[in-house]
Amino acid sequence: MAGGELIREARLRAGLTQAELAELTGRDRSVIARWEQGVMSPPIDGLIEIIHACGFDLPLTLLPVDRSADQELHEALLATPSERVDWLLRNSGQHAPERDAEEKTPAGRAASVFDPYELLAALQARNVSFVVVGAFARVIHGTRELTQGIDIAPSMRGENLVRLEQALQDLDARRADDEPLDLSDLPGPVVELKTRVGRLKLVPEPAGTRGYDDLRRRADREPLGRGLRPQVASPDDLARMLGALDREQDVDRLLRLRRLMNLERGLSSDRVMPSFVQQLLSPIASETQMHFPVQGASRLLYGCKRRP
Repeated sequence: MAGGELIREARLRAGLTQAELAELTGRDRSVIARWEQGVMSPPIDGLIEIIHACGFDLPLTLLPVDRSADQELHEALLATPSERVDWLLRNSGQHAPERDAEEKTPAGRAASVFDPYELLAALQARNVSFVVVGAFARVIHGTRELTQGIDIAPSMRGENLVRLEQALQDLDARRADDEPLDLSDLPGPVVELKTRVGRLKLVPEPAGTRGYDDLRRRADREPLGRGLRPQVASPDDLARMLGALDREQDVDRLLRLRRLMNLERGLSSDRVMPSFVQQLLSPIASETQMHFPVQGASRLLYGCKRRP
């Protein structure tokens, strides 16, 4: 995880703007912005100072590189988002059946398989505004996890809640505890629903975020096939959520996600640029002596924890 990404995660988890963080640390806001954008990297002492200003500690530990999952993650990165979802369904024993656009799981039937396509199609058909988060979002990015449901961060604006309620009716959704569902007064930070095509969790404000409006800025519409292009939270924001939860069971998931992000950056830098781009960049590279760092045999593992 790059230093700028870590600064952004800590700042957002602390609920600070770039201007507020600049005032706290005595730095120019433009410097913090360039760090977060990856234009320049913060020095290690500056990184620790910024993290402390956000109210967190930054334990730094040198560990041997764990490459045991690299081949699997590399294969996932080369797959399309729809192929990654198909991998999930095949390996979880919940392969969704092919259906025509008009064909749906019969109403009132308990879900025998997890069908993310029909679940997302029902939300899309009602024009519900939401961002996919949680394990299913990480699967779409390539983490090769297993899950049997979808978590979403919906917009909590009144008109969107009306559309969401209509979509939930289409899915025969009900609360997992069988209590009445009132979208305007949700009983907790996470509401689990049972539908005829699998589990759906409503998470208005995922840990470490400010909800839909925060997440949609960095979310991308991922092509899953069958006409579906849901907004999916960015890997950075998914890592922010796992870090904010601060749960032991999420450590391996967070490390796997960050390893995936590092591999993806490596793939991007290895791709051959078009010749005209190389011609444009070569004078700049010569003047600035640009070079790519060589990855060593160890990694610096970042992990921020709130200070007592």
